Order: sequence, then structure tokens, then C-alpha cells
Amino acid sequence: MLSIKKIIFVSFTLFVAGCANIPISTMLEFRSFDEAKFVQLDPNHLLTKIHLDKPAEIKPEKTWLTLGVSSAQEERSFKYNLEVISEKTLPAESGWLSDIPSRTEYILGLSPKAIKEFTQLQDFMKSASPTGFDLHVSTGFKESESELNTVTMSIFLKLYANEDYFTLFDRAALDIEK
Repeated sequence: MLSIKKIIFVSFTLFVAGCANIPISTMLEFRSFDEAKFVQLDPNHLLTKIHLDKPAEIKPEKTWLTLGVSSAQEERSFKYNLEVISEKTLPAESGWLSDIPSRTEYILGLSPKAIKEFTQLQDFMKSASPTGFDLHVSTGFKESESELNTVTMSIFLKLYANEDYFTLFDRAALDIEK
């Protein structure tokens, strides 16, 4: 029989998971992701997918993948330019709880220069004995005819050619800084 503490813990976990923009599956994916897996990545297969509600559009030249690496000796940050591989419009969808407006899907990959620099980072990680790393995807937005105060977007990451994208965050409303 379940104890009250276990029921409260499971309820709290489900509540947090239901409210979060970062899915539990992503947390579980990265739970076992370590330096050895990182250095085995093929940077040619590292892809980012962004879904951005219309009318907002990304600024490709302001779209970056940033990796921070920590070791006992130092902390370093690496910033890689992402290039648009494809862009398409996704139609609006009617959902059970809410509707999703039409949006633009961008598929981005590392630029040739970024691939070279990413490989250098992998070499650094082999010799530096990293203690941790973090990953960020950032983008700027094109000027819009209508003033946008917030945008809703999702970001997905693909690490391996034979695997699907996993969600970094889903349908997050973000304030636009002016």
C-alpha cells in the first residue's frame, strides 16, 4: 500500500512536470549524457529545430548554440553560429486544451566554421577532464510590422543522425527585450 509521503511526492512530481516547459523525457535524456557521449557526437548531425509562432521570425545571423564547459582548472564558453537548413510554415492546429496558431519551423545546423570549432572543443574535452557542461540555444528576432512583446516558441535538439529530436522546451512564452 502506498504511503501518504509517496502519494504526495508523486502528485508533486506530476504537478511540476505538467507546469514545466522542459519535458521530463528531456531531463531523463540528459541524465545519462556525459563527456564520453559528447566527444563522440558528429557535429554534422547536430541539428536544432525552432518552432516560432507567426508573425515573429528569427534572425539567422543572431542564432547561436552556446556550450559552457567546466573543469577543475577552468570554465570556458564556446559559441557556434547556426545556419538555416530549411524553413517552412506549419499550419494552425486545434488541440484538446488549446489551439496552436500557425508557426514557422526552422531547421538549423552548425556552419562549416562552427563544425571545425566544435571539433576543437571535443578535443579539449578529451584532455581537460570536464566536470560539467551546459548548452544554450539563442536567437534574435526580425523587426515586425506589429509590435511584439512576447513570442511563443519551442526548441528541439537532435544529437545523432539515427535518432529523433528531443525537446529543450515546448511552447514557452518569452518576453522580447527591446
